[in-house]
Amino acid sequence: MSMIGYFLQVSEKELEEILLDSSLLEEKAFPEDDSFPTALMDIDKAWEAIFFVLTGHSLAEIDEVNSPLSWLLMSDHVVDEDLDMGYGPAQYITPVEVKLLNSELAKVSNDNFKDRYDGRQLDEAGIYPEIWQEENAMDYAVDYFEQLKAFYALASEKGNAVITFIS
Repeated sequence: MSMIGYFLQVSEKELEEILLDSSLLEEKAFPEDDSFPTALMDIDKAWEAIFFVLTGHSLAEIDEVNSPLSWLLMSDHVVDEDLDMGYGPAQYITPVEVKLLNSELAKVSNDNFKDRYDGRQLDEAGIYPEIWQEENAMDYAVDYFEQLKAFYALASEKGNAVITFIS
């Protein structure tokens, strides 16, 4: 089973509703009518590689990473401890935190990301899914990093919160 990183933009009002009734999160992220919500983004299996390139740490070492970059994968805010989204509960960051994270992400250009990328180092660190020395692996990570930056820029511009989970 794959571990896919998901990011969902929600307004402050929607976040408040989800925090009151966490079943709304599943409905919003994965509607029963199979429509794909435009506010939902997945970065496939690139989530830990992007995190490692930006921070030099794996998910297991997230406690060593300062916010706001740590918020890319985990925050201090859990939607509902009892709602397992696949690999644990969803977490969220507030609109203020989204702006802070967006500012940090904006500091890293795609060229800078490529300069930091070391497939051997990622594989040696056990970064999921340990494919990072393969021919197109860097392009795969860079493409998702680019999309993630655009996602956070839009969320910041709209004043949205972001809910993250791995499924």
